[in-house]
Amino acid sequence: MRSGMERRFFLKAALASLAAPALWQMNGLAKRAGMLPENAEDTLTVPLSIGNGVRFYDRMIVITSPDGVAVVSSICPHLGCRINHAEAAELVCPCHGSRFNARGEVLHGPAMRNLQPLPFVLDRAEAVLRVTLKK
Repeated sequence: MRSGMERRFFLKAALASLAAPALWQMNGLAKRAGMLPENAEDTLTVPLSIGNGVRFYDRMIVITSPDGVAVVSSICPHLGCRINHAEAAELVCPCHGSRFNARGEVLHGPAMRNLQPLPFVLDRAEAVLRVTLKK
């Protein structure tokens, strides 16, 4: 009788150990796909750099040009890798090579969606950008 109880306990534990990572991964994929609500926001304040160019931060990319300032998420919509470099005038995902223009629009896949634009406030008096990020 005892071996039957031990066997059931072992099977339940084995199923639970297999299910937990799968649920964790599904939750992460659903968040990246925008299927789960994100209820917390951060506001980051970064110095407003003089001159044109691309500046990479942990969760965002700030692009300054003669046309103004643009702020986009640094998270690639393909699989969630962080974009951290540019080649010529293109933002390049280091994982699978997706390329985006300075407005965050897809130029070359595998990404199918544009980078997410982030709301920001330009404070010229303090020479900073205040960018709203979702957690």
